[in-house]
Amino acid sequence: GKKVTYLGLDAADGYRDSFLDAIAIIHDRIKDKGATFVGAWSTEGYKFNVSKAVVNGKFLGLGIDEDNQKDLTTGRVEKWVDQLKNEFT
Repeated sequence: GKKVTYLGLDAADGYRDSFLDAIAIIHDRIKDKGATFVGAWSTEGYKFNVSKAVVNGKFLGLGIDEDNQKDLTTGRVEKWVDQLKNEFT
């Protein structure tokens, strides 16, 4: 009965075909345990080819790419936290 979300750290330039896949692996292991997922995040602005963490066109949580998009991290985190405040209530 808990709500869960995910935060993933990865480098899209080195992992274009598996960017943030670890989020999907974790999600697959807990999704049938009664938890409700919140915090889906847009893939817009990310540079990758494919990711198992994309479901219905969005990431299963926030993706942070400090190697390639460090300048976008603070803004993404702030927007995601605002989003989560609504989704966790």
